[in-house]
Amino acid sequence: MNNNYLAPLIYSSNALSLALIIFPLFVFVGEHYASQFGISLLGIGLIFILVRLLDGLLDPLVGLASDNLNFPVGKRKFWLLISLPFTLVGVWGLFGSNLDGAFAFQYFVFNIVLLTIGLSLFTPPFYSLGAELSEKYVERSRITFFREGFFLLGTILAALLYALAEGSTQALKNIAIVICICHPVTIVASIFFVREKDMVPQNKSGIFSVVTTILVDRKLKYFFLSQFFNAAANGIPGALFAFFVIHKLQREDLVGVLMLIYLVSGVLAVPLWINVSRFFKKSNLWCFSMFLSMSVFLLVFFLDKESIFLFSIVCIFTGVCVSADSALPTSIQADLLDEDFNKMKSNRSGTFFSILSIINKSAAAFSGGFVLLFLYVIDFDPLGGNPEEVLFWLTCLYAAAPITLKVLPLVLMFGYSEKNTHKPTS
Repeated sequence: MNNNYLAPLIYSSNALSLALIIFPLFVFVGEHYASQFGISLLGIGLIFILVRLLDGLLDPLVGLASDNLNFPVGKRKFWLLISLPFTLVGVWGLFGSNLDGAFAFQYFVFNIVLLTIGLSLFTPPFYSLGAELSEKYVERSRITFFREGFFLLGTILAALLYALAEGSTQALKNIAIVICICHPVTIVASIFFVREKDMVPQNKSGIFSVVTTILVDRKLKYFFLSQFFNAAANGIPGALFAFFVIHKLQREDLVGVLMLIYLVSGVLAVPLWINVSRFFKKSNLWCFSMFLSMSVFLLVFFLDKESIFLFSIVCIFTGVCVSADSALPTSIQADLLDEDFNKMKSNRSGTFFSILSIINKSAAAFSGGFVLLFLYVIDFDPLGGNPEEVLFWLTCLYAAAPITLKVLPLVLMFGYSEKNTHKPTS
């Protein structure tokens, strides 16, 4: 294999395990613990919100440390290695262990906290490492699309494992087994085959200086604000997908199949977005993907239990959008970090990506936690038998809320100035 592709592919393969963790955590775990162990949606929603507060403390500390501390194994790769035991123990506890129903809530809280620590140790250095693999505009887009392609493949694998298993308990255990095999392999491979960028001596970065930069720099402020609302919008359909298919469409048997349609569409669209990104600004493509997703989601209001084909169309088009919607923002931030380095003469990518990680995870978790709390308030029953009024609010929450939240990022990023925008070459 061409060495120009080997390191980016090995680096990107870590996103496979990351998806195997994140996708079940936000899509299946809430429904599983509510229906199998009787934990209230109120309790699950609150815990999802509280662990994001823990993220808010840990992510910037890890990002700052990965910017300023050097280790023989690598200033970024060191943290990937350190995160491994926390992540594996948390995953097995949350997904893989047999529970005693009497202690299910305590067990849930302990393991989701442990897993949150592992993800906080992993995520900011992982994204910083990707931003530093190349300084070229197009190559940077290619790396982010590779990474998001692996993330989508991991999500597909999680959905497939879930669909093929007999019940959510066995499904989550199967996912945990695959994670415990894949995650150590991809991290160790990265340690040996992915070379970190040699850094020149530089000024030490601080969290407050980065936050100040974001607040006073108009481009950064608009970008991070867009990221928050876009991530919040994306977190809602994920948290409600299983509930919507099971209770509104009344097709519990098709949850896995419809999710696979959505995810496979995203993976197949990756080469398309890679090629198109050579000729158009990343911000314009991002806006286009958001607008297309918003338009297609309007069809959800016309769905009933006889509308499986139409919902499949919705899944296909929103899946096509999700690969661009996931990869383009991190590629844009990598370009913004180049501008920041030229101004500050300091590589602050770890701290910046820790803030981006907080924004993405907090927005998704707060929106996901909010919808669970909202379902609790309207007396939604995860076991079934919900009246039409409750199902109407479920539909509004599933479709109208994401559309509304995407309006602001669409407005802010339309016409966004990209200093590194290139002209396509033949």
